[in-house]
Amino acid sequence: MNSAPKPATWIRPIALLACFFVTAPANAANFKAVEYARRSIYHSPQTPGFTSWAGAWTMPDGSLMVCFTQATGPVKGRTRAPKDVQHKLSWPPAGRPGYDMTGLDLRNVHLRSSDDGKTWPKVSADPFKSCMNGITGEAQTALADGTIIRGVWGYYLPYNPELPRTGYLQRSADGSKTWGKPEVLLDPAKFSAWPKRIRVLSDGRLIVLGGVAHVPANSRTRAKYNGLFEPLLMVSSDKGKTWAGPIQVVPQPHRQNWGGEEFDAAELPNGDLLCVFRRIAPSGKRREVRWQGLLKKSGNTWVPREVGPAPFPHSGHPDILATREGPILHVATTGIHYTTDAGKSWRKLNVPGTAYYPRAIQSDDGRIFIFGHVGGDDAYGKTDQSIVMTSFRLVRKKAGQDSTVESCGLLLNYDFGRGSLPDSNGRIDDLSPSGIDAVIRPTTSAPPKRCPMAAAYPKKERYGAGDGQHHPVSP
Repeated sequence: MNSAPKPATWIRPIALLACFFVTAPANAANFKAVEYARRSIYHSPQTPGFTSWAGAWTMPDGSLMVCFTQATGPVKGRTRAPKDVQHKLSWPPAGRPGYDMTGLDLRNVHLRSSDDGKTWPKVSADPFKSCMNGITGEAQTALADGTIIRGVWGYYLPYNPELPRTGYLQRSADGSKTWGKPEVLLDPAKFSAWPKRIRVLSDGRLIVLGGVAHVPANSRTRAKYNGLFEPLLMVSSDKGKTWAGPIQVVPQPHRQNWGGEEFDAAELPNGDLLCVFRRIAPSGKRREVRWQGLLKKSGNTWVPREVGPAPFPHSGHPDILATREGPILHVATTGIHYTTDAGKSWRKLNVPGTAYYPRAIQSDDGRIFIFGHVGGDDAYGKTDQSIVMTSFRLVRKKAGQDSTVESCGLLLNYDFGRGSLPDSNGRIDDLSPSGIDAVIRPTTSAPPKRCPMAAAYPKKERYGAGDGQHHPVSP
């Protein structure tokens, strides 16, 4: 493994100045994306890099924070997890020893931007030890007083017997530099709870989303847990000090054999929660699918309504965002869709899909930011991963207006048949080692509109001649 700093090609803001001309479906009405941009914001100090499982949130002062798991160390020659740990965690997958992270320098990295996403200095990188490739990050947010609260899956920390072997919360009062003692979510004698999302509701309450198995903590192998998890919902009215739940999320007939802990929820204006789930298909063929459902608000809690298939293919952890403009976004590697009728219908937004395991937030100025990682659920050292950021604004379309993205550079056509696009499993292939960051081709010579963020990135690049290569130009 090369421990030298990442070449400059990884940090060039190519996508910020080379935006895309994308034609939306004919029935895509009401809203469109403008000022679309995409660029890399972080790469590991090693190549190939391992940076996965991004989380994102806004701080009370308007700054943006991102966290993710980073691994560094040798690709080969590491000590493997003890046999009992391998059995308990069903890890690494059979015949794939590269997934065992034992012996690596594992860290929860935190970045913070105080200039609307232009720069991302590192704030902290607290270490942990595990054979697994992540324990926290996705379940993280900030309270009104600036306290950061995160969910941790303690079951994935076999080398720290002093820590709870179930889901717990931790708090940081200094911007992620130090963390407090574990706060267990549910009685470990009765439940195994895996926090995957923490959301702040409009009334200030917190909800934790994830998976729950009605068996004692640390009492099953990971393979057995996968068949026991059903959606977890808990709510707190005192900044996470105490929690009510678990609250039933899906109707009783669907709770058995649900097969998944990953889902997300967005709050509707009336207090209902629109949910999108990743689960095993009821057919029993071990095929993963997207479902959606509605939780109807009832006093201080919710009751489940009918759930069923969503009109999206499977693509990692669901992520949805309630925007200030009204629509709720579903963001995924396979595309970004929006609904204005609580999920009864979805329309595709006029932008490409996201990086893997995306997390979307909206800043104080209305800009939508989406963070994810290049690659997929990769073995260590297999793919050169990095953290990428997509941004755009959501605006209502005027009558007769088309669905093009306002350009920050040339107008280009995104080739949906090739390039760094999701495969059938939602995985993003990285073509950067070949000098290709995306497969796009010029479609017009019309003068581009000025991008408000362009001045922040003077080192520009563009694509020309349809060859997929970088062509630096003067600022």
